[in-house]
Amino acid sequence: MAVFEPAVQRAIERANERALNTANDPVAGESTGNGAVSGGSSLTRATSNASSPSLSQEEHQSMDMALDFALDHAIDGNFDSSIEKILKTRFGLDQLRPKQKEVISNILAGRHTLAFLPTGYGKSLCYQLPSQVLPGVTVVISPLIALMHDQVNGLIRRGIRNATMLNSSLDAEQLDERISGIRRGQYKLVYVAPERLESPRFRSLLQSLDISLLVIDEAHCISQWGHDFRPQYRNIRSYLSLMPKATILALTATATPRVQRDIPESLGLPSMTCVIGSFDRPNLRFEVEQCANNADKDRHVFAMLAESKLGVEKKPSIVYTSSRKEAEELARRIKAAKITAACYHAGLSPDIRKKVQNSFENDTISVIVSTVAFGMGVDKPNIRRVIHYNMPGSLENYYQEAGRAGRDGNQATCTLLYQAKDIYTQKWLMDKNFPDAKEVAHLLKFLHDNSQQSLRPMDLHKRMRVEDSAINSALDLLKHLNMLDVDANGVRAREISGSRMPAIDMSWLDARKERDSHRLNQIIKYAQESTCRRKHILGYFGQTLDNSCTGCDTCHPVEKRFVSIPTPAKMAVTEASRSPRSAQSLYSQSRPAKAKVKVEADTTGSSELEAAILVLTGELSGKVGRTTIASILIGSKAKKLKEKKLDKVDAFGTFAHVRMDVIMDTIDNLIAQEKLQVITGMYPKLVLV
Repeated sequence: MAVFEPAVQRAIERANERALNTANDPVAGESTGNGAVSGGSSLTRATSNASSPSLSQEEHQSMDMALDFALDHAIDGNFDSSIEKILKTRFGLDQLRPKQKEVISNILAGRHTLAFLPTGYGKSLCYQLPSQVLPGVTVVISPLIALMHDQVNGLIRRGIRNATMLNSSLDAEQLDERISGIRRGQYKLVYVAPERLESPRFRSLLQSLDISLLVIDEAHCISQWGHDFRPQYRNIRSYLSLMPKATILALTATATPRVQRDIPESLGLPSMTCVIGSFDRPNLRFEVEQCANNADKDRHVFAMLAESKLGVEKKPSIVYTSSRKEAEELARRIKAAKITAACYHAGLSPDIRKKVQNSFENDTISVIVSTVAFGMGVDKPNIRRVIHYNMPGSLENYYQEAGRAGRDGNQATCTLLYQAKDIYTQKWLMDKNFPDAKEVAHLLKFLHDNSQQSLRPMDLHKRMRVEDSAINSALDLLKHLNMLDVDANGVRAREISGSRMPAIDMSWLDARKERDSHRLNQIIKYAQESTCRRKHILGYFGQTLDNSCTGCDTCHPVEKRFVSIPTPAKMAVTEASRSPRSAQSLYSQSRPAKAKVKVEADTTGSSELEAAILVLTGELSGKVGRTTIASILIGSKAKKLKEKKLDKVDAFGTFAHVRMDVIMDTIDNLIAQEKLQVITGMYPKLVLV
């Protein structure tokens, strides 16, 4: 089975072409010579390095490797054995997976390829192996510096030292040294961020190199319909002309059918060969736990992580939260339960993050509590459990993070702890990400007023005191509308004709917000419905479950670790839940004036508490917010309550024995259930729906 025969022949031809081109290219700064190697049915090897002085040692090694493949095939008619020999000696693996082999075959044959392979499948090998065979340089566009570091260090550990990276973590001297090494042929594999393409110096470097392969990792970032869209990725198309001989490989683990269609179109390569692996991970069990409040979530977490204590059987786990504060607090509570844990988020110093990651990888600690910052580049094979303490904003995010589990192929569990409050949180985060027309116009005016210098998003965030996510979205829109110029130092507004600021078309940003709303609705559906979890996930990515479900809580229920115990309700408010405004009469009839209702601490699900909140909101509709409502119910002695005579309302102090955070959670649940609504503004107010 000569799968790699055309590929190797092409590698030989390109090595010959490279030799001839270099010999006639004075810019390359190398001496001329004849490095051609004859191909065809009777294969011959270049006699020595001296016969082709125009080629570097690295280039000769690549040519020799390609010829080794060809000669092996001439002897035994099987390229697979040769591929697997290099796979084993250089990468320590015995064999390629079927889709890896398909992707590599396409690359070596010069076919532009779009590969959708699940998390943990070994996407990196799909270009790392060819990079060692192809005659030229492989350039990898990667979104994160940490991911580049992990990839390069991983190759070095395997004895592959011809890989490097160019990014903002290097100082000027280090950058010069790396670029010189690339020009000398010292490196075959170069990792860069997409922003690097905007550098004139780097573009000049690209033009001087023989680039055999351009890899776009996390290719879903290209599509405006992808869950992590980045405009810099969208611009890659305009730089492809700098690499006319390069084969293009785009890789991603999470892409909906719409994104799958959009990536080739965005690159201007509609005829890309598609390799689609099954997104199903049979060794992963998916489950959703319905939780009333954070205390309920904690009970689930402690029950699950009790199994993760280091012992005879190590069960490393990741717990994802939606905020840094929550990650820190939850990590403290887990450690208080005598479970070895550490917190990880982007707000920690690089040294601390590295120390935490190393401790986790070495099994010094068993649990990482993290934001989404602990994701890409994490390649610990024996993670047995991934817990989402909060619901993510999309199924793409959820599946990518859950996919950190079970990379060794053994059984692992992925659990989503769902609370209605999570919907409100995600909608709030979404609103933060999308500025309105007034805010975008304000940003544009600020840029015009400071057009004498380029400004970075970080600078704009600090000077304007606007959320960085909103700044980034506004900048994306202004770039889309061609109202900004981008250079190495940041952005600046383009000159405008006339004295009036131009009108801003918000439709592009509105479409992105609608897209994010659709994604959020899909994961809400996943969390709320009692259908097969696997079928739901695969259907979202345009695939079907070919076999029966191998593990989810719907198809294969197991005995619950514990049962959530809601506080017994003392009053029936079914009608009130249907019509919140009717809660007034029900609540009034059921309690004596000023009676102190004694309830347990965990009463978020209590219909009595919900009714009290609805009644009080109705009385004060549009006048106060969440915190004030909760403060009234607990009987807070805050000065502002007395000043506004809110300590005189009937509900004051009726839930004095309930924690403030419990009441706040209940309010958020009612908002998520659309029984209450927040009127946004400088001071958000609560009203009945």
